[in-house]
Amino acid sequence: MAKKLVCDRCGFELTEKDEINQALEGQEAWEASAKARGAEPRGIYPCQNYARCGGELQWVEQKRTFLFGRNTDKRNLR
Repeated sequence: MAKKLVCDRCGFELTEKDEINQALEGQEAWEASAKARGAEPRGIYPCQNYARCGGELQWVEQKRTFLFGRNTDKRNLR
């Protein structure tokens, strides 16, 4: 399964490889900044909406769903 970064407060998601790599590059700076404020970082990086939600991005397994054709009615998927 693929992994993605998800905000623990508002649910904002990072799924693009470049965005995830950028967040990982800034992880050490975020941890140092949080510790300097006297807080323990909960996640990898602050959320894009950090000023409003105060959340941090954490690793989550990305579940993939497959739909067969246009029919999404469960009765007809036998």
